[in-house]
Amino acid sequence: MKKFTLSLILFSLLFLAYDKGFLIIADLSAKAEIDKRLEDLINGMINKDVIIVGSSTGSRDIIAGQLEAATDLSVFNLCYPGSNVEFHEFIVRTLAEFNRPPELLILAVDDEKELLADPTTTFRNDRMYPLVKYKYIRNELVNRGEKDWLFSRFLILHQLNKSNFDLRKKKFTPLDTILNCGSMPISWQREGREWIYENEEKPYQRQNELPEKVLAFKRIIETCELNNIRILVVFPPVFKKHSLSFERRIRQLAGNKTYYYVYDTDNPIYSQMKYYYDETHLLQKGAGVFTDEISVYIDSIKEDIFTMSRENK
Repeated sequence: MKKFTLSLILFSLLFLAYDKGFLIIADLSAKAEIDKRLEDLINGMINKDVIIVGSSTGSRDIIAGQLEAATDLSVFNLCYPGSNVEFHEFIVRTLAEFNRPPELLILAVDDEKELLADPTTTFRNDRMYPLVKYKYIRNELVNRGEKDWLFSRFLILHQLNKSNFDLRKKKFTPLDTILNCGSMPISWQREGREWIYENEEKPYQRQNELPEKVLAFKRIIETCELNNIRILVVFPPVFKKHSLSFERRIRQLAGNKTYYYVYDTDNPIYSQMKYYYDETHLLQKGAGVFTDEISVYIDSIKEDIFTMSRENK
C-alpha cells in the first residue's frame, strides 16, 4: 500500500510538471493572434471617446476612422462578425472593467435578429480561447459552463482548446481584414444573391425572444449607466424596409436616457443593391454614406453628451 501511495504521488507530481509545460502553448497561442483587440481591451489599452460594439453590421457598416475624422473624437470599433448580444455584453463589461469608460457607446443592433434565435451569431468562444493565459478569460469560460471551475484552476491542459495547438501566425482573411480603427469594411459584392428588396414590414416576433439575450441587452444598458457612458443605439440599413416594431421593442428595453439613430430611410441608395455586400451588410461605399449620417448626428448631440459627462463626474 505504501509503495502504491508513493507511486501515485510521484505520478501526480510528474503529471503536474508535464501540465505546467502547456503554459508555453497558452502564451504562444496569444502571440499567434492577429486580431489583438480583445487582448488590448483586457490590458486597458482601448481608451477612446467613442466605442462601437456589435456584430458584423457594426464592423462592416460603421467606419470608425471616418467617424473620428468627422467628429474630432477618438473612435474605435470593437464589433465582431458572427457575435451575439451576449458577447457584446461581455465586451462592454470588459471595457468598463479595464479601460477608461468612453463618453459614448455606439451599439449597432441586428435588425429583428438581435434578441431572437439566430444560427449566424454566437458567443465568440473562438476569440476567447487564444487568450486563456488570462485569468479573466478563464473565469468567463467557467461562468459560461465551457470549463469546469476546479479543473480549470489547477490544470493548464484543461484550460486549452484544440485551436490553441495551432501555433501558426494568423493572417487576416480578405473578408475580415481589420483596419487600424477596428472596422472591417468590404469592397466587393457577395455572389449568388437574389437581391429582392422587401417593401413590406413583417411584425416583430417578441414572443420568440430568448431570455438570455434580453438579459444581456439590459445588462449593457445597466453597465453603461453605472459608468456614466451615454449610449447611441443605431439601426443600420438592410436590404428591406426598416422594422418599426423591432425599433419600438429596442427603445422600450433601452429606455429614454438612450440616443437612437435610424438610417435615413428616405435615402434611395439603401434600396439599391450596388451599395450592399449582401442583404444585411453594406459595401464600403454604402458604409461611408451611413457613417457620414452617424457623424452628423453625433455632432448634434456632442455638447449634450459632454455636458452630462461633466455633471456626473
